[in-house]
Amino acid sequence: MRKSVFGRQDGLKSFKKAVAILEAFSIREPRLPLTEIARRAKLPLSTAHRILGTLHSVGFIDRDGERDQYRLGLRLLELGSIVLSNMELHREAMPFIEALARESGETIHLGVFDGTQVISIEKIDSAHGLASNVTIGKGAPAYCTGVGKALLAFQPDEAVAAVCRNGLTRKTPNTITSERRLRQELARIRALGYAVDNSENEIGVRCVAAPIRNHSGAVIASLSISGPAARIREADVPRLAERVKETARKLSHQLGYRS
Repeated sequence: MRKSVFGRQDGLKSFKKAVAILEAFSIREPRLPLTEIARRAKLPLSTAHRILGTLHSVGFIDRDGERDQYRLGLRLLELGSIVLSNMELHREAMPFIEALARESGETIHLGVFDGTQVISIEKIDSAHGLASNVTIGKGAPAYCTGVGKALLAFQPDEAVAAVCRNGLTRKTPNTITSERRLRQELARIRALGYAVDNSENEIGVRCVAAPIRNHSGAVIASLSISGPAARIREADVPRLAERVKETARKLSHQLGYRS
């Protein structure tokens, strides 16, 4: 019995090391040499090399032999696609997102809350050009983005407190950095039914977002229209707010919500 327990423990340690190696990569640094991977994963070179070999054998890691660098493998993309395709929210949301993109001509985001940040799980870029640098699967601040505030406004108080404890870092001159002001903003969002990011996360970008509810009425996601502030003027916000609210309402109904 003791031997098998140790075996499970060793397996768990190896798994954690493999995860640490995968997490060493980022959007900005998709390719890394062995030495940097080992440093980030806090592993000896020999251990990192051995685990990279195993990950490479199953397609989780690719190696560029000429540059002696590694990158994440396409097998991970395949698994990620399976996860997304099986998410009811993502599956049901796509027709609504595509329709909103066609009608508005602007960038559309679908995001979920992970406890401290908003994670983009789908995006359709504007035909006029990108409105933001949001990347699918990448976290963004919940307190200064449209999709984030539309989610945060309907979360339990402890979730808001946790976001505030993590720090309300100033991203632009318009960023809300006071907990008191943030809570006032969230109350306003609950009253209006939509959130606005007035260049709070990125200079020159305006975003209008609305919450999405599941069958039990819980807010599980948010949907937004975003674009350059020069194109989405403040005078346009009420019209776009009604459009994104209506789309979010229809999607919530599709997910089983009955108001």
